Amino acid sequence: MSARCGVVAAAGCAAALALSVPQAVADPGGGSGGCAHGGVLSGTMIPGTGSAGQSIRREADVWGCASPFLPGIASGHFSAELPWNSLTSPSLGQFAWNDGSVSKVIGQPNGLWTIVDGPGSGHTFRFDLASEMNVWWYHWPNSMAVESVSFLE
Repeated sequence: MSARCGVVAAAGCAAALALSVPQAVADPGGGSGGCAHGGVLSGTMIPGTGSAGQSIRREADVWGCASPFLPGIASGHFSAELPWNSLTSPSLGQFAWNDGSVSKVIGQPNGLWTIVDGPGSGHTFRFDLASEMNVWWYHWPNSMAVESVSFLE
């Protein structure tokens, strides 16, 4: 069974994103969908806003998407910058979808991501990774295989 982890959010989100993001509760019926496949979630250290002025850039492609929250979307490219070693700063990112639309996302240290603008807005998801990550999203720049992406609500 794979470990479940989430990722962070998109550049360019408004200051309003500083609002608290609610905790997600798994959908017991499994009807929320997601993306059935993913590539590699990359991790690269870059100059940024975290400890020692660094951030971690993360990117991954996902496909086999089917969700009532993403009608007509089959695949996407995720990108985010996470403040390195800073668990109190929001992580901003985005999904660029195959239909040309973009969803802005914000991530939490618990690995959950919430779409704050664009397709799927207001819904929370997690990356289902090959290994456990939790807060390591923020401390460890190595890459990780994405097994899938799951909507929780």
